[in-house]
Amino acid sequence: MKREAAAAALLLLLIALTLRHLQTTDRLIGAVERSLLRTEQAAGAGDYDTALEALEEGLRLWNGHRSYAQALFRHPDLDALQDAFSGLELALRQRDPSWPAALRLLRYHLEMLGQMEHPSIRSIF
Repeated sequence: MKREAAAAALLLLLIALTLRHLQTTDRLIGAVERSLLRTEQAAGAGDYDTALEALEEGLRLWNGHRSYAQALFRHPDLDALQDAFSGLELALRQRDPSWPAALRLLRYHLEMLGQMEHPSIRSIF
């Protein structure tokens, strides 16, 4: 009976840790997305300095969780996200009119990262 109780406790612990991970991931992605919204608004108004500040805030938020991300997310996904941050930063620094495409790419990678973490029928089977 002790083995069954230990197995049940372990299962409950794993479920709790999974839910905590999903909550942390959603909060982090939401915070970065809010900074990207400010980036988009500022760049859309032609204020590239403010747009870069907002983008750097989002990057600081993301990098503040770097150890967590490297332990729990796939490294190719993290590399693609970092490349997207860099691409958007470069486009904004150069005042490149294609910055909206770079922003869409960054948002896409953030969205995919969030979706991959949430369980679904496709991810289980």
